[in-house]
Amino acid sequence: MPRSHLSRLLTDRSGNFAITTTILLPVLFGIAGVAIDVTRAIDEKGKIQAVADAAALAVASAMAEKGDMTAEEAESLGLKAFVSQALAADSTMSAQERAEQEKKLRDSTKFESKTTSTSNSDIYDVHMTSTYDIPMNGMSAVFGFKTLSVAIDTRASSGRQGNALSMYLALDESGSMAWDTSTVDPVTPTKKVKKQRKEKYPCPGNETQTCERVVEDWVDVPNYIAKIASLKAAAGVMFDELKKADPKSGLIRVGADSYDDKTKAEQTIQWGTNDVAKYVNKLTDKPDGGTDASGALTNALAALKSANTTEKRAHDAKKNIYFERFIVFMTDGEMTGNSGVWNKKIHDQVLAICQQAKDDKDAAGSGIKIYTIAFMAPEKGKELLQACSSGKDDYYYEPNTMTQLVQTFGEIARKAAKTGTRLTN
Repeated sequence: MPRSHLSRLLTDRSGNFAITTTILLPVLFGIAGVAIDVTRAIDEKGKIQAVADAAALAVASAMAEKGDMTAEEAESLGLKAFVSQALAADSTMSAQERAEQEKKLRDSTKFESKTTSTSNSDIYDVHMTSTYDIPMNGMSAVFGFKTLSVAIDTRASSGRQGNALSMYLALDESGSMAWDTSTVDPVTPTKKVKKQRKEKYPCPGNETQTCERVVEDWVDVPNYIAKIASLKAAAGVMFDELKKADPKSGLIRVGADSYDDKTKAEQTIQWGTNDVAKYVNKLTDKPDGGTDASGALTNALAALKSANTTEKRAHDAKKNIYFERFIVFMTDGEMTGNSGVWNKKIHDQVLAICQQAKDDKDAAGSGIKIYTIAFMAPEKGKELLQACSSGKDDYYYEPNTMTQLVQTFGEIARKAAKTGTRLTN
């Protein structure tokens, strides 16, 4: 090629734009692809972070609930919760891809759990870290990127935060507490009872006529748990929750009094739950009598009122600067006294005692808080307990089954002890 032709070719710029575009087009696509992937990664990171936060909270809460969960148990629970929820967010993966991603998640996720014990409480801390690979789109392949890794870091804490309290239980032991609930005893689901039936037979000496007699047969019927047994089980759950909140018996004091139409001997307020648990377990299995809660509530008010310095001195001795006061008032009926009909005088008397308790202010200006439980109760009973409670929404309960009663007592204990679970990121 003559030199002049070569020189013209090298200096000719007429096709530079096309050539430049051809060279840069893949790069531009790659940049666009990376931008799309980064935006998607930020969105995915937010979703996975929320899953990780939920898993950490679940583990911290479970540790506080159980009280003696090992680090291995906590890690297993956390991994299961995190991995299952993280994979549930992507329904497009094949079974093989899901299995591979699950293994990667498990291998890249680490849980650390720690229990910090003080003289009065235990705090449970969970720290979780993980990396999560997000597939990148085809345009990003220009730069050789196949996946983008995002890192997750979350912490959660749970525990009984040292809420000192004095609590007094006023528990119904009247005749209606012997009635059955709708819950079948899982240990002995049936029981044998005698049932009468009429049987016809030929009359002796005159077989042309038919005589009739009553025959008793033993038959199997559902063995429903009685209300009083349900109460004992539910109170047991409450005491377990309070014990978890105060394992060293330096924060929580509990007493109780049961009643029918008479006020029974009380269990005075003591540290921990051992004495009150024994008291409740000894309640008769065959309750009888009418219903009058005024005496038990009077004893509760006398024990907790601010003018009685017994509780303050007890908490001061444990260096509890402040303590809350609670009454738990439970009935399955209406106030009848020793009759079978509603008694307005007793009803109003109980209301007055409840109001005195709520009006009794401590040094911080707080009255005695009253939780009320209307267990399978008639309308007059519900009306009374709603009015007696420290607030219908937060302090009044209306359980109609044994399961609901157990849940109610457990929830009241957790509320009073201020069990809390929180993220600490």
